[in-house]
Amino acid sequence: MKVEPFNAVLRLYARGQSTCRMERDILRTLEDLVPVAKVLLDGSENAQSFLVLSWINGETLDHTLNQQIRDPEKLGSQAGEVLANIHQMEFPEAGFFGQDLKIEKPFPLGKESFLSFVMPALDGRAGTRLGADRTDYLRQFSLWAAPLLDQMPKRACLVHSDFNPPNLMVFHGKLVGVLDWEFSHAGTPLTDIANMLRHRPYQTPEFNDAFIATYEAKAGTLPPIWQSLSRILDLMAQIEMLDAPEDRPGVFKWAIERIDDTVRFVEKDLG
Repeated sequence: MKVEPFNAVLRLYARGQSTCRMERDILRTLEDLVPVAKVLLDGSENAQSFLVLSWINGETLDHTLNQQIRDPEKLGSQAGEVLANIHQMEFPEAGFFGQDLKIEKPFPLGKESFLSFVMPALDGRAGTRLGADRTDYLRQFSLWAAPLLDQMPKRACLVHSDFNPPNLMVFHGKLVGVLDWEFSHAGTPLTDIANMLRHRPYQTPEFNDAFIATYEAKAGTLPPIWQSLSRILDLMAQIEMLDAPEDRPGVFKWAIERIDDTVRFVEKDLG
């Protein structure tokens, strides 16, 4: 019997078997709902855990947008629809996944979760890298802003947690794949929205507007101050970058610029 050659992806998991199993389960669950790779071979129980995934033809969305295409609204709309479909998958509470996508390590949504993460980081490496004055101001800002996060809907859904153009595949103008689910968890949809709407030089307002309009049309209207809420929530990602044990000057510079921009936006937006 002759076997025809085909392309596939071997994905190795440095974070271990649990992460591999989680991504496998997510891909299988979403297979008919979202454009994702198919699991061809499951090596999640191996000492070096792995998956063999189907090949997705195309290029990443950031590369496509960087070519200054004429109609970014179409891709923005597709990204919004795909994210709305991801967020259809709901869970009884927010948290990190265990076996069979059951919530193994729950965490609260809103003020409590935000402050329990931000404050210790500001007292450690992140605060050192921000500098004393910026850290003091960010600590005061966080205490003021954190209660606003309690306005977020308490609904917990599947969160990709790295939903942005480099992780979306495009082929002939169509979004055909969502990659890299290893940081997924159950949480607020604003986490993914904040990630997608971070400032990028190739990402136009037309793309962003179409993304949000289609997302809301399919998933429902976002909270009135969703832009500020999503940016406040996204501060955790920048602070996590600054809290890394290794020295990454370029990443730290970007994170500090993003933090400063967030504080300015929220203070202007909410007075």
